[in-house]
Amino acid sequence: MTHLKTPITLPLRGLAIGAGYFSHFHYKAWKRIPEVQISAICDADSHKSDTLASTYNIPQAFHDLREALASTTFDFFDVITPPASHEAIINELAPLGKPILCQKALAPDFQTAKRIVDTAERYHCPLMIHDNFRFQSWHRKFKSLIEDGAIGTTLHTATFRTRMGDGWGKDAYLSRQPYFQTMPQLLVFETG
Repeated sequence: MTHLKTPITLPLRGLAIGAGYFSHFHYKAWKRIPEVQISAICDADSHKSDTLASTYNIPQAFHDLREALASTTFDFFDVITPPASHEAIINELAPLGKPILCQKALAPDFQTAKRIVDTAERYHCPLMIHDNFRFQSWHRKFKSLIEDGAIGTTLHTATFRTRMGDGWGKDAYLSRQPYFQTMPQLLVFETG
């Protein structure tokens, strides 16, 4: 049995880092969990962080990560930024030893992902990668079918389909996630 160094006080206080398109899904989900509270938001764009803080009733908004970390103590962190930013952010957070939830993809390449994991392990910092698809009803059904042995023990074929239209056309991601247009191997990053 693991013994906690300090007693847990609820609600757990979280710092969310990122105010882009996908962050809305995180903020809405955190609101549905009574044992946690996103007590601060941080985004380099102060207008975005202020707007989302107001929208989701988050007490504090910052545009500088170090300032946010110096402002108060947090119990966990939610990193909701593009993959290229994760290493620098996690390098700041990991020494604090608090759990980090990081939006997929972890990094733009395998070597960077390995460095991030090594950093988290060095500081004994729990690091989790967020992917909301695994909680979708069809994925949960697949998991239960596999666990129940309904499809056998040998996987012969894996088939994948994605929503038609995502990433297509001149303006496919410009308004929502513009950095997608410049990411190599987008399908692996976004859906794989």
